[in-house]
Amino acid sequence: MDEAELRERTKKTARMLFHTVKGGAGYDLWKRFDPELARELSMFFAGKLYSRTVISQAQRELCAVASLTVLNRAHELRAHIHAALNVGATRREVAEVIMQQVTYGGMPVVVEALKTYAEVLTERGEPFPAEG
Repeated sequence: MDEAELRERTKKTARMLFHTVKGGAGYDLWKRFDPELARELSMFFAGKLYSRTVISQAQRELCAVASLTVLNRAHELRAHIHAALNVGATRREVAEVIMQQVTYGGMPVVVEALKTYAEVLTERGEPFPAEG
């Protein structure tokens, strides 16, 4: 794949995943510190890693939600909850993945992740899984 194809794949994947994230998923911030490195990171993450087809995009994003829940990374979790919903994960699946992390990260990180998830659902105008 040449540079132009990689650039286009990067843009397409980033749009698909993060188009609903107000303020973006991080690229604009990275770019303010180092535009060249930001471009390289974006092309790796969105153009190469997140565009792979070994697992579905929904599975990939549910993995990200699980990892970020246990790591207690609310900002990144917010972006990847949006992405999971954008690529077809259901609201119940996202909730279930978060709840399952109690065995790995404990209840405090699950509660924090559920707060983040609630904020995302409110931003999107979507009901909570048990409400609709």
